[in-house]
Amino acid sequence: MQEQQQQKLSMAEKFAYAMGDCGANVYVAVTSTFLTALYTDTAGIAAAAVGTMMLVTRVFDGGSDLIMGAVVDKTKTRWGKARPWLLWSAPLMAIGFILLMNIPSGFSSGGKLVYAYVTYIFMNCIVYTMNNLPYNALLSRMTLDVQDRASASSIRFFMTQLLTLILNAVTANLVSSVGWFTLSIVYSIIMALMLVICFLGTKEHVGEDADSGNVKVEKVPLKVALPALLKNRYFFIEALMFCVLYIGIVGSGTLGYYYCNIILNDVTLVTFVSMGTTIPAMITNIAVPRLVARFGKWRLMITGCILMLVGSLVIGVANTNFALVVIGLVIKGFGMGPIMSGIFAMAADVVDYGEWKTGIRSEGLVNSCTSFGMKVGIGLGSAVATGVLSLGKYDGTLAVQPDSAVSAIRFGFGNMGAIIAVVLLILCILMNIDKYIDDIQRDLTAKHAS
Repeated sequence: MQEQQQQKLSMAEKFAYAMGDCGANVYVAVTSTFLTALYTDTAGIAAAAVGTMMLVTRVFDGGSDLIMGAVVDKTKTRWGKARPWLLWSAPLMAIGFILLMNIPSGFSSGGKLVYAYVTYIFMNCIVYTMNNLPYNALLSRMTLDVQDRASASSIRFFMTQLLTLILNAVTANLVSSVGWFTLSIVYSIIMALMLVICFLGTKEHVGEDADSGNVKVEKVPLKVALPALLKNRYFFIEALMFCVLYIGIVGSGTLGYYYCNIILNDVTLVTFVSMGTTIPAMITNIAVPRLVARFGKWRLMITGCILMLVGSLVIGVANTNFALVVIGLVIKGFGMGPIMSGIFAMAADVVDYGEWKTGIRSEGLVNSCTSFGMKVGIGLGSAVATGVLSLGKYDGTLAVQPDSAVSAIRFGFGNMGAIIAVVLLILCILMNIDKYIDDIQRDLTAKHAS
């Protein structure tokens, strides 16, 4: 293997890599917690209409992800294949976020819904795809070393969880003080700067020509790459894992706002609810690289699913007992740590597995499972949350909600998470790619050294 492929990633490069996810997570964290409430309580759009919109937009995602995956695989610049898209998408992410979070108050109810459709599709199906799919493909281009990938993913999620904690702690108060227009501009600038830092601070070492410094890109026609992709069974399992995981994350995040506001009668508790899962996940992430070296990603992720299940069941019986809610959230948070860091590092393993089995390396197409699964999960998570609210007859204009809405919110925030954890556990059991890792690393090391 070439020297530049053997070298370990520096801490500075891992930090810069993490900044890319922090940038995108400004959008994900804010919209996961506040967008549905913005639609229902501020803009006055019915919860059922919001849920339908979030389901309908998923139709566009599959095609956009496959197209973007093929585009990344064909990209050839002096910066590499995946990395330049972080720079190109940064201003669009900022603009899209501002448009998404500011629904013109002068529009009619129908006009507001149309505006929501257009901006949601633009941000999720076009801009976020342009940013997030190349970002997730970047790790497999930075290093072939499994431990290095685990370490980079661990740092990435420690930083994104810290950012999420900060955002959830300050956003509600800032919105009350300055409004969404000013806040969205500030957040969009921060988002764009983080993406640029990621672009400037990372490098695609895999496939690099050590003598010339140019990145060698193997041109694989889509008609060759796509059939090879379809032979990679872990591609499909990984996509489902991302989808299910983000249904749980977004569904819980969305309903957490309503749980605090309606069940606990104190919307400011959203901050503590966020801390309940985020801080334990951050603590776990610090230990993930060492735990991966000892036990492997697969076993850690299975353990994480079990902890998520137990924590969700505790939340499900807590009702207005906030102390019990926090206990459940902490247990769930300790489970989230290894799952979040493991699933993204595993996406790079899926790239390697595909090359090992078929001889075709396709970071872009393989990582379309990551982007597609995440976006479908985000959309379905929001749709499921609004569906729960709709079935419970929730009405954002009422001062007091009916008992059916209270019961629906309790179920959605607690027991629905337990269902998600069981499905995720089954998928994790099927996703035992670790058993091939040694053979894959040996064979690909020899291949890339030639």
